[in-house]
Amino acid sequence: MISHLQVRPRHCDAQAMMHAARYYEYFEDAFLDWLAPRGGYDGLRREGADLVVKVSGCEHHAPARLGDVLAVESVPARTGTTSLTMTFTMRRGDDLVAVGTITYVCVRDGRAAPLPPMLRAPA
Repeated sequence: MISHLQVRPRHCDAQAMMHAARYYEYFEDAFLDWLAPRGGYDGLRREGADLVVKVSGCEHHAPARLGDVLAVESVPARTGTTSLTMTFTMRRGDDLVAVGTITYVCVRDGRAAPLPPMLRAPA
């Protein structure tokens, strides 16, 4: 799934470049877009489950600037028993801006639990 997101003034530093911490917000927005056709967080809650972030990382290749429209592709990189690792590839046109990875762990009652089927099936 590809999400298109625009860099807004609130995302930028004094140099009109997107602040490093904001990349994770874009990855999260793209993840929510990926999750929506699978039932979204409401579907997770109906399963009695939630997701927490265990590991996150971002490799920056080029700056994102005020007004840029970024395409963020969300791809499941690894599906484990209790975890899901997503890769987020951020581009501005043909230019690679950043690649992020986030590992989510499924929890029920505060403990790691098997991923529900909605996170294993293609949407």
